[in-house]
Order: sequence, then structure tokens, then C-alpha cells
Amino acid sequence: MAPLSHRPPILNLIGDPKGKVIPDLGCGSGYLSRRLARQGATITAVDSSSKMMGNAKKHDQANELGINYILTNANHLESLADGSFDIVFANMSLMGIEDAEGAISEVDRVLKRGGRFIACISHPCFDNGSNSGWIIEKGLYNSKTYRRI
Repeated sequence: MAPLSHRPPILNLIGDPKGKVIPDLGCGSGYLSRRLARQGATITAVDSSSKMMGNAKKHDQANELGINYILTNANHLESLADGSFDIVFANMSLMGIEDAEGAISEVDRVLKRGGRFIACISHPCFDNGSNSGWIIEKGLYNSKTYRRI
């Protein structure tokens, strides 16, 4: 699921998705793909991890939402037609793509003229190699999640 702090700005930037054709690059669990599909968007969920793709598909096993799932790297979107998308978004995935420049080039290719690319990335101060990471402290009645820097 997309971190709570990222959902409102991403959804605000996307706006009303009804009738829009949108790929979710690095869809992860597919939460935002499903949410936008429920609101009337035609969604293509892209991820390079077969584990994450399987997880995304589990949430809508009959694919009643009509999401097109594609297992590929974001810099290899050959199966997507040139100029076919209104909006492309990458929520917390672009910084994990080995060839980000190639992925952005593919975004440019698949976006319609005047289309928008929306990317949410982590701030570099939060990526401090092995010295940083997410910490989850589980207590008897609650848990805390925070970023160690």
C-alpha cells in the first residue's frame, strides 16, 4: 500500500481519473492502480518484480477492475503504444529503477502530447545506504514506524 503521506499529493496531481488512460510504473501492491480503476480510469499496472505483481493481482483475483498487468522493467515498455497515455505516474518507484533515464525516455514515448508525468521519490537525505532504513517497533498494543537516518 502506498505510504499515507504520499497518497493525497499523488491523487491531487492526478485529479479526476475518470476516462483517463494511466500506467502505474512500479505498481507494487497495486493499491493506487485499484483505487484509480474504481474511479473510472483505464489502468496498466507495471512492475519488474513477479512477487509484487502477484501480490497486486491477489487483491482483485477475478480482475473485475480490468487492470492490465505487465511484468517488465519501466525502461522496457515495448508492449505499450507510443502516445497512448494521458498520465503516467511512478509513486516511490523511480529511484529504485536501475535505468531511470531509460524509464523517463519510455515515459516520454508513451505519453500523449500534452500528457503529464507524475513521480514521487524519496528525498536523498532518507537514502543513506546501510545507515538508513525503515524501523517498525511492535508493542503489545500498538506499533511505531519511522525512518532511521
